[in-house]
Formats: sequence, C-alpha cells, structure tokens
Amino acid sequence: MNTKDITRIFRLVSIVLYLVIIIITVVLSTFALYLAIRDIISLATFASISDQEILSALSAVFLVVIALEFVDMFLEYIRSGVVDVNLVLAVVLTAVSRELLLYVASPTNPLSYGILLVASILVLALAYWLVNRTKTTSRIS
Repeated sequence: MNTKDITRIFRLVSIVLYLVIIIITVVLSTFALYLAIRDIISLATFASISDQEILSALSAVFLVVIALEFVDMFLEYIRSGVVDVNLVLAVVLTAVSRELLLYVASPTNPLSYGILLVASILVLALAYWLVNRTKTTSRIS
C-alpha cells in the first residue's frame, strides 16, 4: 500500500466522520428549533411577557443559527478540504453573542464575566474583519 492509498483511506474516514457529525448536528438543531418555536409560541399569549422570556426565546433562536452554521462549516470542509476561517469565526462570534445574551438575562453572573464577553466579541469581530479584508485584498491582487 502506497502513501496515496493511505491518504485516500484517511480522507474517506474523515468524510464519513464529518457526515456523522453533520447528522448529529442536524438532529440537535431540530431539537433547538423545537425549543425556539415552543418559546416563541409561549410568547404569543401576550399575557405579561417578561424580558427573561424574550431573552430565552432569542437564545433558543441563536442556538438554531449556531447549529446551522456548524453544518455549513462542516459541509464546506468536506467540499473543499480546507477549514474556512470565516465560518469558524462566525460560529464562535454567534456563540459568544448568545452567551452575552444569556449573561444579560442572568443577573447573578459577575460583571467581570460580562466585560470578558464584550471584549471577546470585539476581538472576534476584529479578527473576522481582518480575515475578510485579507481575502478581499488577495482577490484584487
């Protein structure tokens, strides 16, 4: 068996594992979608809606978006064989933004944690902007 055959086998195993991960992510995103729909329907009663309930519904929607971004990231990797840094940063930025939403909803967390979340979002947004700027510059050149 030569190196090309071994590489081909490892690539095939990698693709199969990613497909399993995609299936698991789709199942989990279906549950997250159910939770989001349930939370939104519970808001539809209009009987004294609290900010906690609204933040909970938004958090559930963010969870669905994160799951879809994961699927998109995995599919892009299978298609191209390259990890797209933009997609990774988008997933992490969305997840940290969701965490900030949960932080705002829970007044028991310390202020330092909130500051850390905001700083993380700013750093991730800067990294996302720099990566996009670099991609745009390299396409023009």
